[in-house]
Parts: sequence; C-alpha cells; structure tokens
Amino acid sequence: MILRFYPKKDATIYEYYPSKNTGLDAILDVSKVIVNSSSYNSRVLIDFDYTAISASIVSLGYNPNAFKYNLKAYLAEAAEIPLDYTLYCFPTYTSWSMGVGRYGNSPETTDGVSWRYKDSAANAATAWLTSSFPALVTASWSNASGGGTWYTSSAGSQSFSYTTSDIDIDVTAIIRQVQSGSINFNGFIIKKSENDEKSTTSIFNSLKFFSKDTHTVYSPIIEAKYDDSITAGSLSLINTDDEINVIAVNMKSAYAETSTPLIRLSSRYRYPADSFTTSSGYLVRYRLPSDTQYAVYNANSDDIIVNFSEYTKLSDDSTSSYLKLHLDSFQPQRYYRLLLKVPNSGSNSGYQIYDDNWIFKVTRNQ
Repeated sequence: MILRFYPKKDATIYEYYPSKNTGLDAILDVSKVIVNSSSYNSRVLIDFDYTAISASIVSLGYNPNAFKYNLKAYLAEAAEIPLDYTLYCFPTYTSWSMGVGRYGNSPETTDGVSWRYKDSAANAATAWLTSSFPALVTASWSNASGGGTWYTSSAGSQSFSYTTSDIDIDVTAIIRQVQSGSINFNGFIIKKSENDEKSTTSIFNSLKFFSKDTHTVYSPIIEAKYDDSITAGSLSLINTDDEINVIAVNMKSAYAETSTPLIRLSSRYRYPADSFTTSSGYLVRYRLPSDTQYAVYNANSDDIIVNFSEYTKLSDDSTSSYLKLHLDSFQPQRYYRLLLKVPNSGSNSGYQIYDDNWIFKVTRNQ
C-alpha cells in the first residue's frame, strides 16, 4: 500500500532577498549565487498536515507507526550542478506563514515567510531565531541572518553522483519523532550541505522543483508506505515460465476519487496441458506469485505515479490475486494505467512486465 499526501503550503526563501516572499510560486528553488565574493543561498520549506495524514491512515484500519515515509519532489530544471552533491531535509522547528508572494513581484511581497521572517517583514517579532537556540535546534547562514530554524535530532538526506533527479528522501526517522511526541511537526526545510552553501568557489547554481502551486501533476508529496499484502495460498500457483494470460476481470473505466477499488487479476495458461477432464482447462483459476508487484502510471505521459516496490505486492484469496487502490491520494480528472511486474518461476531469474492497456479515470465526487 502506498498512500500519497499533498502539502498544505510551501515556499522558497532567498538569502539575497531576505524579506522576499514566494509562497505562490510554481517552482521551489535550491540555489546559490556568488555576489562580490560572497555566497547567497536559497532553501525550500514544505509543510504537510500530519494530523490529517495520521487520521487518514487510522481510518483505513492501520497504525501510522507501522508505515515508512518518503518526501518526494519532482525536478523541473537544473543548472550548473556539481558532479557530486547531497541535499538535506530537517524538521522545521517553528510554524511559518506561506504568504501570497511570487519571485517576480515588483515591488516584492514581504507578507509571508522569507529568509529573515517566519510570517511577515512588517512584524519584526516574527524573525527567525538566530541565537539562544533550544536544545537540538539550530540555524545557519552565510551573509544574511535567518534562513529558518530546524531540529537536529533527526534528518533525511539524498546524495547524487553524476546525475540530477527528483528528490526522494526517507523521512521516517523524522516522522517517528513526531509520532513519539518528542518534536512538533511544522514541515521540512530542504537545503544543501554547509560546505556547499558557504563555499564561494564550488559550483552550485540551481535545482528547481515543482511546488504545490504547479499546474502539472508534479506537486511535492509524502508517500506513506506499508506492505499490506496477504497470501492465502488457497489457489494453485501458476507457473510463469509458461505462456500465461492475466486479465483485470472487474476493472472499471472510471472510479470516484474517494473510492478504494479492489481489482481482481485472473491468470490462466494460454495453452493448457492436454488432460482427460470433464471441464475446460481455461476455467481453472490460479494465483500469481506472491512477489508480483503493481505500478500506476499517468496514462497520457508515462510518468510514474506509484512505482513497483515491496509495498505494492499483490494479495490473493480463494477467488484470485488482487490489489486495492486508495484513490483519494490520486489527482482527479486524470487517466491512469496499471502495470504488473510478475517474477519468473523456478530457477529462471528476472520478471515479465504486463502492460495490457489497463486504463482507468479518477473522477471528482459530484
């Protein structure tokens, strides 16, 4: 089971423009500029409603403490990036206001979070803490004080080598601290390493990611992941080394965005072995291997929405193999395509991908 949750607010804060708010920008920017031999950085703030995330998981009958959590953000553009670099994700210490500014506003919008202020430049009392930090809380900057405050007791990171790609950071350790009550949840701050931020010689221009205000399907998300597969083993296991057919027997062309369809996958041999029997070999029911996984793609762009993983394994019962989709975490009014990754049987390694045009639409509730 993979559940996807969207942010309630996000923004980029710029050291070179310490009072500028960018709460409504469609892009989140992790960058650095060198001006007069001084480095000025930007950082990204993303906040989610963890109370709602936890309640949603509980409503499905599961324990949020059993899930793993990943923060994902999708790359829009990269420029002048070093061969090797690491991005860090820390839990933000205090709450902040998203604001309604955009980078290109003139005059600049200063109402909302910025490098220097949590809420508004009009109220000096909302400045980020820059000294006398509580235990396990810190901040840092190169030339302009501010830049957010964050807990140091837990963190996530992702390292890149000879590549630029989407952010996919394991934040389970952070969420565990929230669940235990040892820290409050006020979202995440994403930043470069201290060395990258303060160096005036290393290359690190800009990584741009889509924000919650993008008009695309690439909003940042938290993925909550849990292996909920069940193997009853009451049906015979099909030999996938033979030629088989897999049919999504009850898949509909459209589902409401709040539905949780259970999709049954019937498998049979394409050419049943000859035998003396009173019924057709084509009517015998089988189950797929327990390590069979599913993925969901955007049908129009082939972008991965839910990837194959140990958290998307099929279940089975006395009727067939099956999977359950939780569509309230999918964007409505879009078409999606289901794929299967079926391991080979016996001593044969590898797997087969089944992409049989299993397409469905998620519709808005009326």
